[in-house]
Amino acid sequence: MKYLGIDFGLKRVGLAISEGSLASAWKVVEVQSLKDASEKIEKIIRDGDFDKVVVGLPEGKIGQTVVGFINTLRKKGFEVVGVDETLSSYQAIQKMIELNIPKQKRKISDDMAAAIILQNWLDQR
Repeated sequence: MKYLGIDFGLKRVGLAISEGSLASAWKVVEVQSLKDASEKIEKIIRDGDFDKVVVGLPEGKIGQTVVGFINTLRKKGFEVVGVDETLSSYQAIQKMIELNIPKQKRKISDDMAAAIILQNWLDQR
């Protein structure tokens, strides 16, 4: 099976992929709005022929936006799972520090956070 992990943000959406038991950071997509994010991610899912999408669910107000994003993808016919993303961004930055990635490049860690979200879900299956 082919999986897509998503760390949703209102400006950037981090993406990770997996075709087995190991998630890899993939890319970051710049977005302008919830609608723009939904359209761009829908195209990526279709073009990539992903079997399942795993989306990190944050707490608070942004969490409600992410639930709306998940529901939009489900209405398009995609199999989407929402999972707790607590500390994924923090863990992503810590992992980048461990890998000696320069501070300037650590500013955008959304794809690494998506990989952590996806990997946690894969490990719990």
